[in-house]
Amino acid sequence: MDTISKADHGTSAAHHTADSLRREVERLRLIQQISNQFNSSLDFDALLPQVFRTVLETLGAEGGSLWVAEGDMLTCRLAVGGASQRLIGAQMPVGTGFIGDVAQRQRTTVVTQAIQDPRYDAKVDATGDTDTSTVMATAMVAQGQTVGALQVTNKLTGNGIFDGGDRELFEGLAASAAIALRNAQLHTAERRARDLALLLEISREITGTLDLDRVLRSVVNLAARALPFDRGAVALYQDGRCEVRAVAGQEQVDPKDPRLQDLAVRAAWAAGRGEPFYLSDRATPASDAERTFLTIFGADLESDEVGSGLYLPLKDEEGIVGILLFEAAEARFAGDTQRELATILANQTTVALRNAQLYAQVPMVDAFTAIAARKRKLLAIPERRRAAAAVVAVVILAALTIIRWPLRVTGHEPAFRSTQHTEVRSLVPGIVDRVLVTEGSAVARGAPVAVLRDAELRAQRDGAAAAAAESERSAAQAAARGDAGEERRQRIRAASYRTQASVLDERVAASVIRSPSGGIVLTARPEERVGGHVDAGDLVVTVGRTDTLELEFGVEQRDVARVSEGQEIRLRVDALPQRTFAGRVSSIGRLPLDGAGEVRYPVRGMVPNLDGLLRPGMAAHARVLTEPASAVGRMLREPIRQARLLWWRFWS
Repeated sequence: MDTISKADHGTSAAHHTADSLRREVERLRLIQQISNQFNSSLDFDALLPQVFRTVLETLGAEGGSLWVAEGDMLTCRLAVGGASQRLIGAQMPVGTGFIGDVAQRQRTTVVTQAIQDPRYDAKVDATGDTDTSTVMATAMVAQGQTVGALQVTNKLTGNGIFDGGDRELFEGLAASAAIALRNAQLHTAERRARDLALLLEISREITGTLDLDRVLRSVVNLAARALPFDRGAVALYQDGRCEVRAVAGQEQVDPKDPRLQDLAVRAAWAAGRGEPFYLSDRATPASDAERTFLTIFGADLESDEVGSGLYLPLKDEEGIVGILLFEAAEARFAGDTQRELATILANQTTVALRNAQLYAQVPMVDAFTAIAARKRKLLAIPERRRAAAAVVAVVILAALTIIRWPLRVTGHEPAFRSTQHTEVRSLVPGIVDRVLVTEGSAVARGAPVAVLRDAELRAQRDGAAAAAAESERSAAQAAARGDAGEERRQRIRAASYRTQASVLDERVAASVIRSPSGGIVLTARPEERVGGHVDAGDLVVTVGRTDTLELEFGVEQRDVARVSEGQEIRLRVDALPQRTFAGRVSSIGRLPLDGAGEVRYPVRGMVPNLDGLLRPGMAAHARVLTEPASAVGRMLREPIRQARLLWWRFWS
């Protein structure tokens, strides 16, 4: 009987161990699954309720609270159940109170009410409840830093008491939640830093100029980097009316556009209201202001396919100067953070607009004052000195207009290459036995550059020649015997062997690879080809001429018309900065060079290189000497070109 009892006891212990292992595996699997859910989001505000709800549902708790660490304080962000709901928004220093003590010690604490343990003091419960319940709390710690704390109360199943398995599950959930919340906090901080950097960049852009139209265009175009709107505009406000002056993505604004007229009316309503206005969803208005706005403009918004909009008056102490507005087809296009960024942008825009308006009023007064002062100074100079100054001015003006010298057009990214580029290829397959040239060596036309192994070919050729001679002797013997048939057969066989020997002779001759043109060997380390196999047509070496090099460079589109064939090119190379080389333009490309920046066209020139100082691939600095021009012509050339383009755009 004792033996049977021991066996039963052992079997029971084994079942208990298996059950414990199974529960542990299930717990780990559940924690892993929930951890994946937590880490699927980086939105801190959306993640908090998800974590709290998941913890309560997983542990089967009736209520609890979620606290977030903010410096040395814990703030209750969520609470459910009884008096716990009154804790939302409450703060507690870390190290005081039940939750603060748990967060500081970073441990799990289970408190059982007096009905289970008479020694329990209800005053340590942070919720302040005195109902009988079981309370469990733990800190949320990630990488040694306390993110917050979790508390659950009143288990809804069993006897209402959280056991050791619940505590382990609670700790695992808290650890997963801590990592997810910490990642969300870091992501939010990083995104906030990017937003602030973007605002700083926009601020520098719009405050870096005092041109009113440029300020307006910069605001609406740069705002697209911070807000996901479909249409953005800025309007100036005066006497109850708005004038749309800039629209995102458009160079010009058509005041007769019906959609812009509707937009101006909506902007005037929002500007007259004097406060920022956000239409979150045209289909479901959330406030009286939104319902009033839809009553007035609902039909226009529907025809313009506007689902939501943000309208920000540009307002300072002197009043409303304009309005910044953004509209989108989708509902709720701007979140809290984006609306905050838009508000900051509106404040910066207000300052920039005021400065630009003041600047537009002041310069003319300053200009007229300066002209009058200079006129008084000029009249105060003695007449003889004024005459001498006039003569000097005429001489200088004549020199600037009469003296002419060639204009220089800069060549971008010039590069040398050989003028004659010949590829020496093998005519027959074989193994390279010898290479007769080195890199940089000069070769003449028809000179051998490499030799293939031909011992086998020569043996085959000698065998064919011997067979032909043998057949000739056999034919002579048959003729002596009077055997005409045998004689003819041997004659045919001899002719076949002679043809084969002739073909083999040609292959033996082709085993010596010769250069089809003279020049310099450009291939690096050609001697390394020895022992390698080549097929018919394979490249062995490259030969090019370097006594004259071709220089190719790019010329910007505004200067290419001034370049023509035969013009002189002057250049220097980094290797010889003290010496200037010269060449001539040989051709101008018709298609632009590939590139993502300025449009440039290829210009090619021939540069003599008799002393061999220039080499293909050298970095150079090149300029083309074009038609002569005076100093005045040089100074006025670009303004005149811009004026002609501007005249054509507006008046042609």
